[in-house]
Amino acid sequence: MHKLIIIIFTLIYNLTFGQEKVYKLISKTENGDINYESFNSFGNFEIYKNDGVKKAFEPIKGNFNLYFFIAEFKGASFDGNRKTFHDYLILKVNPKSELIIDGFQYTLEWAEPPAISDLYRVTDKNQKLTDGISLDLVKMELVESDYRIDWKIKLRDKGKLKIE
Repeated sequence: MHKLIIIIFTLIYNLTFGQEKVYKLISKTENGDINYESFNSFGNFEIYKNDGVKKAFEPIKGNFNLYFFIAEFKGASFDGNRKTFHDYLILKVNPKSELIIDGFQYTLEWAEPPAISDLYRVTDKNQKLTDGISLDLVKMELVESDYRIDWKIKLRDKGKLKIE
């Protein structure tokens, strides 16, 4: 338990005082939507099979613009070693107003199951998607679950979105 606390402190320190993450746009899909069925499965261990976590970030057909970003950063892993992590972010955007309607963020290498314990969702629906916007302005919170941890409810990510 003591080692876990040290690792968590190290991760928080790295994110608070460390590098600013850059979420690089990987793809933009018009006429798409978020695969809510997949995100609803994050509380189930089946999400880890057949790249289920990655597949959740693949858009389905719909009426919105979907933006998929990945931020790569160095941090301390659960075993105390430094490694590369990948934060996945998908945003659902109104194609006319460019307002962010919904979205999810998850660290792909999150080692502590279930996956829902590190799944964040957009809470502010009044933010316009622009190049260079801080992820802190998007306002995301942990998805409601039995695994919700009070000290990490709000996503405090020193990151910015790179669209162009």
